[in-house]
Amino acid sequence: MDLTIVGDVVVSGLPRRPMVEPAEPGDSAFGLLKAGDLTIGNLEVPLTESGERAEKLVAMRAPTTGAAELAELGFDLVSLAMNHAMDFGADGMRDTVRALDSAGVLHAGFGESVAEATRPRVVSVGDSTLAFFSFCSALPLGYNATADRAGIGAIRVRQNFEFDSTFLDETPGTPPFVHSSAHEPDVQVAEALIREAKQHNDVVAVALHWGVPFCYLPDVQGPLAQYQRPLARRLIDAGADLIIGSHPHCLHPVEFYGNGLILYSTGNFVFDWCDGWSPDSMVAKEDAHPAPPYQPALLKGPWYESAVFHVQLDGHEAPELRVEPIELDSDSQPIIARPEVAQSILARFAEASRALGQAIAVDVDGTVRRQVTSPTAEALRVS
Repeated sequence: MDLTIVGDVVVSGLPRRPMVEPAEPGDSAFGLLKAGDLTIGNLEVPLTESGERAEKLVAMRAPTTGAAELAELGFDLVSLAMNHAMDFGADGMRDTVRALDSAGVLHAGFGESVAEATRPRVVSVGDSTLAFFSFCSALPLGYNATADRAGIGAIRVRQNFEFDSTFLDETPGTPPFVHSSAHEPDVQVAEALIREAKQHNDVVAVALHWGVPFCYLPDVQGPLAQYQRPLARRLIDAGADLIIGSHPHCLHPVEFYGNGLILYSTGNFVFDWCDGWSPDSMVAKEDAHPAPPYQPALLKGPWYESAVFHVQLDGHEAPELRVEPIELDSDSQPIIARPEVAQSILARFAEASRALGQAIAVDVDGTVRRQVTSPTAEALRVS
């Protein structure tokens, strides 16, 4: 089973740059979605013209015509459990689901109850089946589904903060260290669902909206929040073959664990301007009064450097992975990466992955290997 996977997707019906075959650096990267058996992305915006706007910093929506656009671009399956899903309430997500269903785009992660929101979407690929879950840990208050409330599938996170008083006296203003762990009852429910799905399907994939956007996370704490690796490994131990991360808006490391693969963050793929999303919405104004406690300023280098992930799964052997670098242009549209940018993306991706403690090598064609097996592979390693 060959999967083509991309990160966050926001569509709004804008005219698309014609796709060129074969594509050259700088050309549209939408053509990359046509490879493989299934194309999967994270739908980062509800598709609705109705609903009541949530009281939050950024509340987004795009027209329901975006669903047909997703289908035209080549998306087969999208995750819906994310931090903007309920920006216009349950009615907004009901509109989204109806639009996706009409366009033939499959989805998981939203439901009228927690049982429906956490139900896997089962997709047939030839003689094999894929069970696809969508959970969110970047969870605004009230967005999660309950037994009697519509919402998204959630794995909540508990947090506490460590202050080193001696160090803070010497270096005042230093942020505390954030300890985090996945909420145990939610993890146990997810494990049980995955185990059951694995009994009846060849492959299980789990989309997780989690982690911290690059502009918020202190470098000294590393790219991953503390809860992420233990949670991902538990879900793989339960039977998941693939974890697909999103939310940080940049590329994060990859990890092979057992017979599973963890893509900690798949970055961005396309971000059209839409209702609630504009250049000003995530770029802090220098003259703002009072000054905001955080300086969002997401639209920086990591935002514009991303990749398309090609994953091959059979449910028995370890997954195979090839990473195809892309760039986002000034309008956050995906383009084929320039050679020097592609090389830089692969090099930093390999370095970050090796920092997790594995012997990861990335060949010049983007093939990711768990270990270097020969001098020839070593020579090709991106470093």
